[in-house]
Amino acid sequence: MAKQHIIATSANGKDVYAYLIQTPAAAQISRQPHLVTLIKEVVGQLNLTTLQISIEQDMGRTIGYGELSETTDKDTVFYAKQAKSGLYTRFVKNKKSKPTSFLSIVLLKDETDNYELKDVWIGKAFPPLPGHESETDQSKSYWEGHAIIYNGQPILASTQTKDCPY
Repeated sequence: MAKQHIIATSANGKDVYAYLIQTPAAAQISRQPHLVTLIKEVVGQLNLTTLQISIEQDMGRTIGYGELSETTDKDTVFYAKQAKSGLYTRFVKNKKSKPTSFLSIVLLKDETDNYELKDVWIGKAFPPLPGHESETDQSKSYWEGHAIIYNGQPILASTQTKDCPY
């Protein structure tokens, strides 16, 4: 069984932990270890009480580069499954990441009243990908006009397509 790693404690004493193997949060933290420090800074100020929490926090300073971009018909867009993901992600080529002050965090309360870090990224919050278990009514329309900037992320080459899979 995978081991929980406590990352932060909330203002009301709830532990926030992550599984650092084969999770979206693990992939982000492995590429950007400073996310742990940023998570501690944000979570330490919060009272965590609800079942699922999505946080979009303006850190008041540049903390990195966002991987998301709006797209137009002129952009080179493709779809592919990322390594260790069963879902298609919409990617855009030939775009540059922009500096941002935003951090997004997704937490889920567990049976012990603590919180698992489900995902974290630098940039503004966005709806889950179409087909994700947490897909919203906005997912498809949002992802029709936005894409992840392709910077060599590990993808499954056999899944790459220009045709929208959703």
